[in-house]
Amino acid sequence: MNQSFENNNITEKLHIYKQVNEIVTKLIHIRKDAKFSQKFMADWLNVSRKKINEFENGKFDFDLMINYAEKLSVDIEIIHKIN
Repeated sequence: MNQSFENNNITEKLHIYKQVNEIVTKLIHIRKDAKFSQKFMADWLNVSRKKINEFENGKFDFDLMINYAEKLSVDIEIIHKIN
């Protein structure tokens, strides 16, 4: 495999990971500013509090991120360029 392609692929993955991490961090701040507990969010999203805790501590779940953002009325955007 082409070394340049591999490096670009790794760079893109890191870029996406950084964007997702920033989104999750923003969602956590919004939840806390609203004084919503993890238990409240879990009940609201119909998941366990453990799942919310894991999500907020780095165990990524795309569907949960989307649902979490929708409940908090937050628009999210991930920019990814396919070469």
